[in-house]
Amino acid sequence: MKNAILILIIAFTVLACGCTSAVPPAQSTPATATPHPNPGPGLYTTPHAIPDLLGNWTGPARGYFEGIGYQETGLATMTMSVTFQKDRVFAGSMLIPYRNGTVRTDKFAGIIAHDGETLRIVEFETNEHNDGWILSENEIELVFMDVGDPEAIIVDSFRRVP
Repeated sequence: MKNAILILIIAFTVLACGCTSAVPPAQSTPATATPHPNPGPGLYTTPHAIPDLLGNWTGPARGYFEGIGYQETGLATMTMSVTFQKDRVFAGSMLIPYRNGTVRTDKFAGIIAHDGETLRIVEFETNEHNDGWILSENEIELVFMDVGDPEAIIVDSFRRVP
């Protein structure tokens, strides 16, 4: 009996406080969309143009090396030769000069991302990776991160050789 009286008191209190009043209908406010500054394929269905990377690219490199500090290649420039491209897949070789005068040749392959601007490259002989961006029809920038000894981060600025 005590439980029944307690339940009736709680129900009466809820009714007296107005907790059972109807919720007012939601007002309909139209959503506004802000366009994405760099729409990618996930946002829109229009595909991006695939740039033609075939040819020779050359330019300086600069970076920071653990224990050494900031370094530039100076007059010794890197050369990237893109000899194959099918759709977004490309391949070729890089000539990488060292400060001691030696030059390393490394074959590579890469992918142009869906945005038509971002590059991912792997060098075969060293298993090294580069991230890159197509800055214009005739400019590419690659960022190389070396976790070896010494650790380093390097940016290569390439221009297409006419």
